[in-house]
Amino acid sequence: MQLRKGSVVTATLIMVTALFLNACSSGTNESASSKGDKKVDLVFWNSGFATIDENNKAKKKEDFYISQAVERYQKLHPNVRVDVQDVPSGDELFAKFQTASIAKNGPDLTVLWSGSYMLRFKQFLEPMDPYFTAEERARIVGWSATTEDFTNDGKAYGVPFGTDGTFLLAYNKKIFAEAGVDPVAQRPKNFQQFVAMLEKIKAQNVTPLGLFKDSFLHVPDYWIAQTVDIPGLDSLVKGTSNFSDPKLVNVMKGWHELFDKDLVIADDSIRQLFIQGQLGMSVGANSDITNFSDEMGDNVGFMKIPDFSEDVKIHDGGPGGVGAAFVVTNYSEHAKEAAEFVKFLMSKEEQINKIKSGEARITVVNDVDVNEYVSDPLVKTMQDMANEPSTIFWPDNVYPAELTSEMMSLQSLVSGGKMTAEEFMKKIDQKRDELLKSKSN
Repeated sequence: MQLRKGSVVTATLIMVTALFLNACSSGTNESASSKGDKKVDLVFWNSGFATIDENNKAKKKEDFYISQAVERYQKLHPNVRVDVQDVPSGDELFAKFQTASIAKNGPDLTVLWSGSYMLRFKQFLEPMDPYFTAEERARIVGWSATTEDFTNDGKAYGVPFGTDGTFLLAYNKKIFAEAGVDPVAQRPKNFQQFVAMLEKIKAQNVTPLGLFKDSFLHVPDYWIAQTVDIPGLDSLVKGTSNFSDPKLVNVMKGWHELFDKDLVIADDSIRQLFIQGQLGMSVGANSDITNFSDEMGDNVGFMKIPDFSEDVKIHDGGPGGVGAAFVVTNYSEHAKEAAEFVKFLMSKEEQINKIKSGEARITVVNDVDVNEYVSDPLVKTMQDMANEPSTIFWPDNVYPAELTSEMMSLQSLVSGGKMTAEEFMKKIDQKRDELLKSKSN
């Protein structure tokens, strides 16, 4: 607005009015981007970024990526202060977040496990769609892990935080060569061929395969997912198809067979056992794979989990993808600023900074070439695999959390021969039906 020359009285009145209104609004919460003199404090419950180095206790908090990123952001937005509060991940965070959100005194933003783990708190989450243009959304992969219908273009209640890549099998080349097995050239095409391969390793007086205690989620749960495809998982959850389908029962029969034939051990110490040459194969995600490579050099090879059968709907894949997501609370007084901070962390420049810092080796953005910043060719392989459509988003992140808990509590009974595969799948159907019934009431 321009004042006419000579309108001194009018100008004076406008200036006085403006000063009065500014004084009256000094106690309100406003966006730092809209009013330069207003302070915004963002509380970030950090469960996703490292702030402690177990191998270097002398490393200070300000030496870690997230602290440096916050400092860069605050220099660009001097009226915003980001209070990073470290919190544990998993069940402890879920309980704390729910309690705080009911009272509406939780954080402005945090990082939650994606999929159903995140969506159970949907009533407390700010939809992210309004904060991202189509172009901004297109440069980030893995949105299906954060949307209510598990599709890339669905309504998003979170922003992909990072990728777990594709869960793989690592194998000891020396042990396999002595058994006369080349798992790449002679890649098993189905479960029976996989068992035959493991039996050849067992004949060398070596335990063929080491799994984590929760590897039901990595192996048979993946076989279920590749058999029915992602829409099929949704159908299982909604009750329009059943886990007790004979094809899926066969998967659990296979899970039992691995243990019954002493082809596998399930122990969380398998990383070291594998590195020490006491296992023919082991499972692992990104951090495990790079650790195996660092420790074993050229003696370690990698392959995807074999298909359960030759007529599965998704071939040559693996479980993985976006396992966690940034979320903003819908009761936050600064949801816009919190979303802006998330967008800053997801920017090309910050994703590069994150990779350079060693905080991450692969990324969920498609405009950063990790090969420019990481020399290890294995990292390129992991990044390429992570972006392949055959990488199936963690099935347990699609199931309701209570259904996953039921599976995990009962699956050892199947592997141990104390429950049949048919009984297990019928119990999972029953649990699913109970959940659907309680949800409809």
